[in-house]
Amino acid sequence: MPDHSILYLSRKDVEELGLGMAKIIEAVEEAFREKGLGRTIMPAKHWIAQSERRFYSAMTSLVEAAGAAACKWQSGSSENPALGLPYLTGLLILNDTRTGLPIGIMDSTWITAMRTAAATAVTARYLANPTADTLAMLGCGVQGRTNVEALRIVFPGLHRVQAYDINPEALRRYVDEVSRRYAIEVRPCGSPREALRGAHIVVTGGPIEPTAQRTIDADWLEPGMLGVALDYDCYWRPAALKAAHKFFTDDIPQMEHLKEYGYFLNIPPITGEIGDVVAGRRKGRERSDEIIVAMNMGISVEDVTTARRVYDLAVARGRGTRLSL
Repeated sequence: MPDHSILYLSRKDVEELGLGMAKIIEAVEEAFREKGLGRTIMPAKHWIAQSERRFYSAMTSLVEAAGAAACKWQSGSSENPALGLPYLTGLLILNDTRTGLPIGIMDSTWITAMRTAAATAVTARYLANPTADTLAMLGCGVQGRTNVEALRIVFPGLHRVQAYDINPEALRRYVDEVSRRYAIEVRPCGSPREALRGAHIVVTGGPIEPTAQRTIDADWLEPGMLGVALDYDCYWRPAALKAAHKFFTDDIPQMEHLKEYGYFLNIPPITGEIGDVVAGRRKGRERSDEIIVAMNMGISVEDVTTARRVYDLAVARGRGTRLSL
C-alpha cells in the first residue's frame, strides 16, 4: 500500500485559518438540505454520561455532497469554565469518501462553537419573522457570543440583545464585549423572564444536565417568537414547549435516543426536522404570530460540511502538520 499521510490541525491552526461565519452558515445550510433530501447517513449520537455534570459523545455521519465522512469524539463538562477550560472539547477525524481513507484529524472545539451558532442562524432564516430585531440570549458563554455573530449575518437589522446569565460577572463581561464588538445595544437582564420580554428570537445556551431547573414557562412566550434551544430542553418547561404552535428539531431519532438519558421526556408532537424545511419538504413559518420552538441538539452532518471546508482551506494555505498513517 502506498504511503498515506493525514493532516493534523491543532485548535490554533483551525482558528487561525479564519473560515468566516458566512461560509460556515453556507456549510450548515448545505448539511441541513442534504439531510432533508435523504442524501446523508447519520446514526444517533453515542452518549456516555459520566455524571450529571459531564458527558462524552461520539457523532458520526457521511455527506456525499461534501465528499466526506467524519467522527467527532467530544466531552462536555459544566465544571470546565471554572477551570478556565471550554465547556465542550474534542477531536474530529475526517475521511474522504472516494477512498475511505482518513485525510485529517483536527481539534473540534472551534468547529463545534461556530457550526452550532450557524445552525441557529439557518434555523432562524426559515422559522423566525424576517423583521426580527431583538434577541434574548440566555447563557453568556461561547454560544452567547457566536450566536450573535451568526444571527447578525442573517438578520442585519438585529440591533438589540437582552442577555441573562446566572453568573453576574460573566454577564457583565458579555455586555461589555458584545456591545463593543458589534456596536449594538446589549442590555443586561436580572432574570430569564426579563430577557424574553419583547424578544423576537430566544436562544438558550445553558449547561446540559438532565436534572436542570427548567425555567421558561408558557406565559413567557409572545406571539411571533422563535425559541432555539442549544441546551436540549434544560431551560424549557414542558408547558412552554407545548404552548408553541410548531415544534421542530434537527434530528428526530437522536431526540428519541436521548430520552434514555433523561432529556425530552415531556415534549409535544414533533412538527418535523429543520432539514425538511430547508429542503422544501415541510413548511416552516406560515404566520407572523406563530410561536415556534426548535430544539437544535447539534448534528454530525454540520461537523462534516464545516470540517471539509476547514480542511480544504488548510490544504490550500499549507497549514497544519502532516502525519504518517
